[in-house]
Amino acid sequence: MDSQFDALADAYESSIDEMPFRRHIEMHSVLRVVGDTRGLRVLDLGCGSGLYTRAIAERGARRVVGMDVSAGMVSHARAHERLAPLGISYHWRDAARDPSTVAEDLGEHFDLVTAVYVLPYAESRAGLTAICRTAFEALSSPGDRFVAAVLNPEFSSDEQWYRHYGMTLSAAQGRQEGAPVHLHAWFGEHTLDLDAFYWSRDAHDRAFREAGFSSTQWHMPTLSETGRSVRDDDFWHNYLEQPHALIVEATR
Repeated sequence: MDSQFDALADAYESSIDEMPFRRHIEMHSVLRVVGDTRGLRVLDLGCGSGLYTRAIAERGARRVVGMDVSAGMVSHARAHERLAPLGISYHWRDAARDPSTVAEDLGEHFDLVTAVYVLPYAESRAGLTAICRTAFEALSSPGDRFVAAVLNPEFSSDEQWYRHYGMTLSAAQGRQEGAPVHLHAWFGEHTLDLDAFYWSRDAHDRAFREAGFSSTQWHMPTLSETGRSVRDDDFWHNYLEQPHALIVEATR
């Protein structure tokens, strides 16, 4: 299956350093909600080039597995693992396909599932629920969690709002369920144009519930102390006031 991400692994790797909000707000906030992973078995859905997969492994997880629909991303992640082994295994698989077989296909269950910018690429309500169901089926026991970074349903309608973070976000058809959302980003030598889909908070909550999760909690992103030292408050204001992404924590 071809993916719009197949040729973007190098860009994703460099974006974490060249787009300051990614490291000092996004990654800081996701890992804060993820919490202590020491001794846990973790599945990173839509792992991409492995940025978060490696970060979780480095925080002491007992077992870490990455899964992505993009063959190019998986190839890049595997190459990185060969050069700097962390004990991570990567699998090429669509998170929306056959949710009930994910644990069987991977040969194991997990204590925690993560997904950074995966749910926004669900093309339908059924696809959104299927990804959540994949996470649910991959988890081992009641109380296990699924932590996902998703497109903020209340992202700014001002297309210039995120410009000085190196991106613009636009929804030409408005905020209807499943309407296309376009992300244009630029950093270093890279330019990205990605197409996602709009899903409201209610649509997300319904998908989690239909997938089997017992509860969900939404988290606003926060700024790391290091971020406060590298840029002033004015730089971070727009993003913290109206971020383009939120973090959702669903409990099995």
